[in-house]
Amino acid sequence: MPNSFAVAAAISAFTKGRKWLEELNEYLYRNKLTVRDYLEEELPQIKLVWGDATYLLWLDCTALKTDSKVLAAQIRKNTGLYVMAGSLYGKGGSSFLRMNAACPEELLMDGLKRLKNGANIFS
Repeated sequence: MPNSFAVAAAISAFTKGRKWLEELNEYLYRNKLTVRDYLEEELPQIKLVWGDATYLLWLDCTALKTDSKVLAAQIRKNTGLYVMAGSLYGKGGSSFLRMNAACPEELLMDGLKRLKNGANIFS
């Protein structure tokens, strides 16, 4: 059973949260565009797989010709950026990384620069 604060918060979110949700969705959409544009300009060997349903992004790293577990581990080791290996989601994900874009723009840009620095060793 939820506590009394949770009930009040849920009611408030469902009855008064539309504007907040719309603003959040716009912000997340802009973050996706930022990732897409950055990859096209700075890291063209990685492609964004566009999806409308989530802020977790699939990054196609096929051109880097390395397994996503190795790629994610090296990026983490060399830059401190945590991205998920797509292979954790099944055999078809071995050339993909998973990236969270639900963050402030400043952190997103920092992460993209780290991704570029980490991925460049595989280019």
